[in-house]
Amino acid sequence: MLGGIFLKRNTHCIAMAASLMLGLQSASAADPFFSAAATPTWSGCYLGANAGYGRAEADATDTPFRDGPLAGSGVAWNSVGGPYDQISTDGGGLTGGVEAGCDRQFDLGVAAFVLGGVIDFSLMNLGATGTSAISSNTHATFDMDWAASARLRAGVAASDVLFYVTGGYALANVDVGAFSNPTTPTSGDMNVAGGGTESGWVAGGGVEWRFRPDWSVGLEYLHYDFGIITATGPATFPPGAFPRFENDVTFDTVRIGLKWRM
Repeated sequence: MLGGIFLKRNTHCIAMAASLMLGLQSASAADPFFSAAATPTWSGCYLGANAGYGRAEADATDTPFRDGPLAGSGVAWNSVGGPYDQISTDGGGLTGGVEAGCDRQFDLGVAAFVLGGVIDFSLMNLGATGTSAISSNTHATFDMDWAASARLRAGVAASDVLFYVTGGYALANVDVGAFSNPTTPTSGDMNVAGGGTESGWVAGGGVEWRFRPDWSVGLEYLHYDFGIITATGPATFPPGAFPRFENDVTFDTVRIGLKWRM
């Protein structure tokens, strides 16, 4: 569902980026500086910067207590057995970062195979609060303020255009939490947290166009998955309750980048 929502909300971003790339390509076609004879190889290293839009989602599941006197009983914060409560939250915003990498080109006749590696670091300010459908005074939260990755990428280049897929290891700062404020003297009160620097995987793909021998512009989509991040701890009330909310955290981004190729 996240992928569908994300793509619908960002179709205009992709169209704008594609129009920019086509406009630059038309301008360079008439530029004698970038002739067929001057078309460079993709082999070499680069530095770059990127900007785009990202959207993160955390699905928090109210799971049974694992600590305290009720551990192993199947009791969770909002239920005494399955099915257990799930609170979905998502938030989006702008992202921006830097990257560095190296590529190696292997000629295949009319096209070429390109294999390389890249590391990147991006800043963002994503977060949201969701509300339980079982108890309106129970909420789950998440925050993400940076993400980084170390990836391989492989693709096929036809002259000055490269189409590629990419994937690898991801890191991000993700904080998750859950809280409940009592509305009556007999309702529970808790505020638990978890997370920090979390690891996961990232995969995606993109297209890159080399409009000068030492400059390229590209459009890229990446999907990050950080697995389960748990928020847990003792409740303020009732005594002996240890709420445990397991958050399945993912992040998607579409971005345009500019690279200086050395």
